[in-house]
Amino acid sequence: MKQYNVLVYGTGAVGIYYGGKLFKAGFNVVFVDTPEKTAKLNKTGLHIQSKIDHDFSFEPVIVSDLKDQPPQDIILVCVKAFQTYDIALNLLPVVKPSTITISLQNGLENEKILSDMLGKNLVIGAVLFFNGELQNDATVVQKAPGNIVFGELDHQRSDREEWLSEILSHADIDHRISNSITHEIWKKLIWNNAYNAISALTQTTLGQIYRFEEILPTIRKMMNEVKQVAAAEGIEISGQTIDELINLNPKYGDVKTSMLKDIEANRMPEIEPLVGVILQKAKKLGISTPVNQTIYELIQLSLSRINKESDGE
Repeated sequence: MKQYNVLVYGTGAVGIYYGGKLFKAGFNVVFVDTPEKTAKLNKTGLHIQSKIDHDFSFEPVIVSDLKDQPPQDIILVCVKAFQTYDIALNLLPVVKPSTITISLQNGLENEKILSDMLGKNLVIGAVLFFNGELQNDATVVQKAPGNIVFGELDHQRSDREEWLSEILSHADIDHRISNSITHEIWKKLIWNNAYNAISALTQTTLGQIYRFEEILPTIRKMMNEVKQVAAAEGIEISGQTIDELINLNPKYGDVKTSMLKDIEANRMPEIEPLVGVILQKAKKLGISTPVNQTIYELIQLSLSRINKESDGE
């Protein structure tokens, strides 16, 4: 297969894992991150530890500046959702009319931001299911099989979907094409909104949340509030889907959510992309979301500690 150019923006667990798979498959993969992190990773190289895919170490090109990079065939955006706008500006010099940009991020607005900045024809919608943990900045430990669901944002089948599927298959990346990717994005948000927020607030794993059955009615209320917002925006989520999302958790066990990991590391979690965005939309639509509002305010109160520590207080 042709050695297509692939740009991976972000060297967290997701970026290293999927970029590593594409690198191993023989594609021209370049990683992008901050100057400080780039300098460190160029010394250590990148590493994947996985009982599923086997261990793999590699030394790709890792840069902090895109000015000398050629136009890219595929761009994987693997940064926190609140960074999407800034990195979209940086991507402008390396896109071409045929570039496919994929957001492997949490949140609801990433595709819209990327489409507004780069052009709708350069973005394909995606939802990522991945359980991995970053260690020492350079090593990702994969704990469960991953999967990418992707599709055109206009929900029309296209040749480039099939082309991208061939690329991912060549790299042994589990995936499927969806003809209703916007629905899939909302479903993932509904799950993330409830379980990430509850996990972050209570500092509990998914397994601990699931075993504490008394919290399940609150989770259902959070999900139903988001379901109302989705319906007002033309996305119908069934009650059966809500049941399925709640019952996903026995598969996860004692896994920490991304927001909990961020809080434990004194990093700012994605509270706005996962909860705040729903409150903003609900306010504009005149929809009441009391449970999400309460959870949001409690998390914000707990985050005041992180802000004070970041300021050296």
